Amino acid sequence: MDLPRSLQQITLRYSAIYLALVFCTSVLGAGGLYLWQTTTEESLRLQSMLHEVDAMRGTLYRQMKEVFDAAFLDDPQAQSQYRAFGLQIEAGLKRLTESARPGDEANAVNELKRSYREIYLHTDLVAFGPVPSDEHLLQRVMDIDLESGGIRAYEAAFGQIDHLLAQQQDTLQQKLASLARYTPLLLVVPILLAFGLWLLTQRFLRTHFLQPLSQVLQFTRVLAAGELAHPVPRQGALELVTLADAINQMADDLAQSRKALVSAERQATLGSLVPIVAHNIRNPLASIRATAQVLRNPDLSPEMREGLQGIMDSCDRLERWTESLLSYLHPLEAQRQDTALVPLLTDLMAMTETLARHRGVHMVLQNPEIRLSAPIDPELVEQAIHGLLVNSIEASPPGGTVTIALGADAQRITLTLCDEGAGLSYAPEAGKLTPGPTTKRAGTGLGIPFALKVFEIHGGGVQFALRPEGGTQALLWLPHA
Repeated sequence: MDLPRSLQQITLRYSAIYLALVFCTSVLGAGGLYLWQTTTEESLRLQSMLHEVDAMRGTLYRQMKEVFDAAFLDDPQAQSQYRAFGLQIEAGLKRLTESARPGDEANAVNELKRSYREIYLHTDLVAFGPVPSDEHLLQRVMDIDLESGGIRAYEAAFGQIDHLLAQQQDTLQQKLASLARYTPLLLVVPILLAFGLWLLTQRFLRTHFLQPLSQVLQFTRVLAAGELAHPVPRQGALELVTLADAINQMADDLAQSRKALVSAERQATLGSLVPIVAHNIRNPLASIRATAQVLRNPDLSPEMREGLQGIMDSCDRLERWTESLLSYLHPLEAQRQDTALVPLLTDLMAMTETLARHRGVHMVLQNPEIRLSAPIDPELVEQAIHGLLVNSIEASPPGGTVTIALGADAQRITLTLCDEGAGLSYAPEAGKLTPGPTTKRAGTGLGIPFALKVFEIHGGGVQFALRPEGGTQALLWLPHA
């Protein structure tokens, strides 16, 4: 499963997309502006060349008029005007040469320049040379050499460059028309991209932020109402998923705390009721037992004596039950003293020897030579272990063995009780007031909870496990001094 992206990662991603969009828009705009600028400059250059060519043509014919005035009318200003027009034409040819592109334009300008030079050779002789006395000779110079030769060549060169420049001008106009046609599209594309990015951003905000945040708020209100079994969905960006996990963990903790509080309240209620119930039971029990004891005498029939003895045994059993229950409920305070553990276990085995021999059970204390001591309350620990040892003896079959093993490691002192019985039918839990089930006729079911409580106040614990070969193993441990 892919991990959700964080808001920072997604923000960086969309920022990169925005920057890319701005960059593309800038490139498109700059490219369009550059094309428009270059096309416009090229069009102005061609228009300038066309204007220059047309102006040179008009200047050439005015120059020709000055040749005619100088040759036939003896106009004294004709020669100066002729020179002035010539300078204008030369300046125009220079500008054309500078503006012309290499290739066809340059060739056309050179052809125009060559045809003008040819005309200039003829007109210069007529304007400043001696006028031929023979009219037929002058007519041949003006009509044949000048008009039929140079002028026609100039007109041909003029037509060539005019056509070339006009053709290029048309091509540029087509480019400008195409650019004007496609420019809206170039503008629409960034707008569409920006709109698509806006839609994507709205979808992202809705999917990864708004909806998950709404879910978090909704389920938080449900949790605040006490419905702790409804987890917040893990949706959206990484931060919201982390928030949902934290809220779910908090709900689990609250559920556990509430369960523990309910259990504590139940135990507190039970603890407050038990002394009252015990007091109300013990007084009638004492009266019943005393009455049964007074009535029991040898003159009664065996059945009557047996019935009265049953009443007394039942009263004694109820008395032991209430006594164990009250001792369990009372706060235990350990009066610690350094106690050797092997002698304590030896005494316990001596106390239960009669019970073990009566049930045909053997007791074995492993490594009795070990020397271990611990700061404990010997009476409480002795009572707790005594209850567990009696349980092990009574649970073992005739011919069975109860093994007691004492050991230690770097952290704790351990005591293991192993029997060969049928095993526990439930899992004891520390801190639980509820007595466990018992199969003993006079049992209270509080022996194991009492042992758990005693070892807990000593900083240790009790753990039960089923043995693979059969029976139960009780592991008791105490911390080192």
